[in-house]
Amino acid sequence: MKLNIYLSCFILPVMILSGCIAQTGSAYSDPGSWVICDSKRTDADYDVFYIYPTLAGKAPAREMEWKNDPGLREKIIAFSRAQTYDIFGKNVRVFVPYLHQLTYASIMKIAARHPLTKSEWTAFGRGMKEAKSAFLYYLKNFNRGRPFILVGHSQGAMDLYSVMEHCPEITVKNGFVAAYLPGLPHISAAQIKQDLGGRIQPAENADGCGVIAVWNTQNGEAVSNFMTGKGTYCINPLNWRTDAVPAEPDLHILAYFYDYRDGSAKKESRMFGARVDPERGALIVDLPSDSVWDAKAFMGRGVFHMNDVWFFAGNIRANAEHRVRQWKKEHKK
Repeated sequence: MKLNIYLSCFILPVMILSGCIAQTGSAYSDPGSWVICDSKRTDADYDVFYIYPTLAGKAPAREMEWKNDPGLREKIIAFSRAQTYDIFGKNVRVFVPYLHQLTYASIMKIAARHPLTKSEWTAFGRGMKEAKSAFLYYLKNFNRGRPFILVGHSQGAMDLYSVMEHCPEITVKNGFVAAYLPGLPHISAAQIKQDLGGRIQPAENADGCGVIAVWNTQNGEAVSNFMTGKGTYCINPLNWRTDAVPAEPDLHILAYFYDYRDGSAKKESRMFGARVDPERGALIVDLPSDSVWDAKAFMGRGVFHMNDVWFFAGNIRANAEHRVRQWKKEHKK
């Protein structure tokens, strides 16, 4: 896997933790290893296996250690619920493992060099190994033939990409519908096909199963190639095209935003149009720089990395439900 890793950083209010059935044979047989684990539910249309992005700026260690940090644990729980239940609704089963990901400060020390060397890649190994262990535990003990999607952003997208690369069990036959990995940096369609052995393809439109969808959001003024560059694979979640044909604002279903200070949420529809810029390998949205949306302090003016998921919440959900219906039709579920 040849990627360069960066992150997003959010803080959200406290919410509750779902229960998980304890079984033996894995660290993830421990209920305390799951942020959310809906293993007991039987009344959902499909499963969402989700990994959160970077949620700690600095820490005594280089990794996000939730066990000894109640505040960090609360952020992870709240953020995970916001990007699963609040986006996909109540008719899904959600599975979110705790991982030892790197902190923002740790990643910035590594990301100063571009691209990363092989030895620098090992810094991310613990979280990626845990993500694989958690997913395999889910597939063996909880999935039971149900359709599932994979969802992750930024470092979470990186973890899930590694899972997909190293788990040949992820097939349409085994229930895999699609992976939504916005914020996955510097990856080409050719590299995806090579890394994933052809069993998972880059999405090219709104239809089909066994695909991966990736985008990195900017506006027309952005000059940073922190996450993007010519040749980077990108799909437009408004019209699900990979070419430069623009999508008008009427295709924008819903953006969903949180105010971390008071836990309130804001929804907006038909907020912007968007198009893929093949020369940048980026998704260009019709929003101004220096607004509340861009991440200029982290990644440069006009870069909307922090909102890769929030901007397209409604479109991601609608597409996931569409692909799940296709999977069920094909597999008579």
